[in-house]
Amino acid sequence: LLSYSLFGLLPTGFDPDETFVRSNIVSSTVLGCIRASIALYCFTTLVVCYSWLAHNTSTTNLRDFSIPTYTLQTGAAGIGQSFSFFTYLTFWSLGFYFLFASIHTFVHVTKARTWWLHIQQWPKPLQLLHTFYYTGVICFPFLVSIVFWGTMYSGPWPSGRFEQWINISVHGLNSLFALVEIVFPSTEPPLWPHLSILLLVLSLYLGLAYLTRYTGGFYVYEWMNPAHGRANIVLHILGYTIGIVAIFLLVSCLVWLRRCL
Repeated sequence: LLSYSLFGLLPTGFDPDETFVRSNIVSSTVLGCIRASIALYCFTTLVVCYSWLAHNTSTTNLRDFSIPTYTLQTGAAGIGQSFSFFTYLTFWSLGFYFLFASIHTFVHVTKARTWWLHIQQWPKPLQLLHTFYYTGVICFPFLVSIVFWGTMYSGPWPSGRFEQWINISVHGLNSLFALVEIVFPSTEPPLWPHLSILLLVLSLYLGLAYLTRYTGGFYVYEWMNPAHGRANIVLHILGYTIGIVAIFLLVSCLVWLRRCL
């Protein structure tokens, strides 16, 4: 039932058509450069963000359904706390994905046949994780952007240049980077079983968020606070579940459409 082929790892081997490192729009060299540039931007953003927070305080106005506007102030403590936020975990994941994807692409350009044979020698679980990683990269950033701008952002637009830039980077450009991976590579649409992995990741994150409350003494997102009502928590979980399913379907359609054009 839970075979490798069910999740996209075919008996012929991992990615026999080399779709992860090829593009029908640009050359593999250009694809590698695009990926490397995005990786550089992601890691530069994180380094600058943490360096700034180490000596300054960021102020952001947030809200949520049934929760009035509140002000979140983030300073040096926010550097460590960021590893409990889905937004920053997603952004870190984007950085590492594009870093390794660019390396894989450049190696493919220089040693195409050798590279393909090397990939086939990877342990099957690692090959499978590669496909899961891609599915997460083209889905989760959209969830982050939609949730932030649709339910959490509360004006006015921050006056500080840092707040403006970091919000655009982690809540806006993240989705643009995901779109790059939808449009440029020659990849196949993610398979239906991959949706179960996305839901599993969200479930595990929910546990991490409440573990953070236990160990760090704060709620990562205000809607997780039972003081606002347990029904509010359930509705948010249902909403995010429906959201990721809808995003998965839309992304799958976009990849399918790209392959048809």
